Amino acid sequence: MNANSALFPFRTVIFDLDGTLIDSADDVAAAVNRVLADHGLAPIETGAQTALMGEGGRVRTRKAFAMRGVELSDAELNARVRDFVRYYGENAVQNTVPYPGVAQTLQHLAAAGVRLGVCTNKYEASARDILKRLGLMPPIEDAAGADSFDVRKPHPGHILKLLARMGAPADTALMVGDSVHDVEAARAAGLKVIAVSWGYTLMPARELGADAVIDRFEDLMDAARQLVPQRVTASS
Repeated sequence: MNANSALFPFRTVIFDLDGTLIDSADDVAAAVNRVLADHGLAPIETGAQTALMGEGGRVRTRKAFAMRGVELSDAELNARVRDFVRYYGENAVQNTVPYPGVAQTLQHLAAAGVRLGVCTNKYEASARDILKRLGLMPPIEDAAGADSFDVRKPHPGHILKLLARMGAPADTALMVGDSVHDVEAARAAGLKVIAVSWGYTLMPARELGADAVIDRFEDLMDAARQLVPQRVTASS
């Protein structure tokens, strides 16, 4: 792949994490099911786990218990989330791997002088730990999670505050993700957005409203070159 920075129109690329850079569903599901088992509840089947991905641990935990007919109070939810975080942290990369082409493409982008960040609804410490253990940070230089700021995706401030923390101009940044939350956040932030077709979204990637859709991570650079950055008008 020719990583010529003069041909790449974006100075910064912000990625979603789960379903975009890494296939983490099995490890997330295992932690969710351990919490359910602690309370005598049946596990969530593998095929149904997609519905629990993308909105962070609190939403995931509440949904998982609701799928088993249990409504949690705020205090109960807080306790269950703490259990999930503990279980997930113990085995966060047991089966989690980067998608094909991710490591190589990130290295090419970094070599081209493109700055790389992650904006995820995971907790920041968890995201950073996983990225480091998978050898993706660096080249990824910063990661913001659901607890990093006072907002999270699909709020545009999640992306914009990360860019501000990185000292990266928002008007030359690109978002890459797998869900409607990624697309909505990028649109509201005034960024161009590329969707990946292999993620956890229940909606087909080509119906998300992204500027482009890629079927292989290796196609990211070529797809981005077809786009022109747009000036950001949204506030954080």
